[in-house]
Amino acid sequence: MSVIKVKAMVIAPNDAFTAHAVSLLPPTAENPGGYHRLIGGSVEFGETHREAVEREVREELGADLIDAVLLGTVENIFEINGETGHEIVFVYSGRLDPQPPADGAQLTEADGAVYPVVWRSFDDASEQLPLFPDVVSLVHRLPRPGIDRGEQKQSTVAAYDSDVAGYSGGTRQLPEHVRRVAELFARDLGPDARMLEIGSASGRDAAFLESLGGRVDRTDITPGFVDALRAAGHDARVVDPLTDDLGHGYDGVWANAVLLHLNRPEMAVVLHRLRSAVRPGGRLYCSVKEGDGDGWSRHGNVVGARHFTFWREPHLHEVLSAAGWKVESIETRPGSKLDETWLFVVATR
Repeated sequence: MSVIKVKAMVIAPNDAFTAHAVSLLPPTAENPGGYHRLIGGSVEFGETHREAVEREVREELGADLIDAVLLGTVENIFEINGETGHEIVFVYSGRLDPQPPADGAQLTEADGAVYPVVWRSFDDASEQLPLFPDVVSLVHRLPRPGIDRGEQKQSTVAAYDSDVAGYSGGTRQLPEHVRRVAELFARDLGPDARMLEIGSASGRDAAFLESLGGRVDRTDITPGFVDALRAAGHDARVVDPLTDDLGHGYDGVWANAVLLHLNRPEMAVVLHRLRSAVRPGGRLYCSVKEGDGDGWSRHGNVVGARHFTFWREPHLHEVLSAAGWKVESIETRPGSKLDETWLFVVATR
């Protein structure tokens, strides 16, 4: 009789935070080249899922699981050699101590079967084999214990600064939803509106807003983006919105996929500062990723890991209101690449 199995598994990154440890399973009818599977196994009767994943790591690898954090739960329905499997998987992050060597190790199952353990890159596009369960969205939300806020910020800026061309090339296309929001934003501000853009990056959004009749002051915390904008003939300045002078009297502030790099206390401060930068009746547009907590991602158009903070609509509404913004709308929409959702905010001073 078919049953639904309950499992606990771990996404275990290496110290360089470039890859995570997985087992390499042999070919099946559905995956003739084999496949990767997270380390872990079934939850036994009477134990918690946390106890299960710690036990599985210890039994299979002879290692301890350090800094274990529950990332989420996934439902995995799959075919293996013509038979259907169904799992509910509690997915953890954590470090293996000791870690498998860089050239891999071996894992021993309870039935005595032995499988290779390899390091799977966080860059899924470079991997030939599928990963089961499908936890790509969780892989790109990993916590990274032991790094303070200063290091988070510095590493995030450095990741963008080292890959300006890659990011710019991968984001040339303006998403249709952002295009629609920009058209409404420019229309509501009126002709010749003066706008402050936080996080201009390649200048794609600024160029579109100016095509609608606005005047955009381009800023970014990443020096490489500002250098590229200046080389293209635009006025641009390096600005940390948390500490640097933002100017004043703007009709609107545009911050597309930027404020998500702030932690929660910083978000409260920056929203206050942005409100001070606009005239009464001025408007704000910003977007953040939906979710809980924070984490690191290597997904997308930048090779290096960047730190993100995730938001739920009630808390985001609360921090906007506390900063003096009147929230006009918070719209939820799916992301274009990962199984994730975004929150799109329009607010008025």
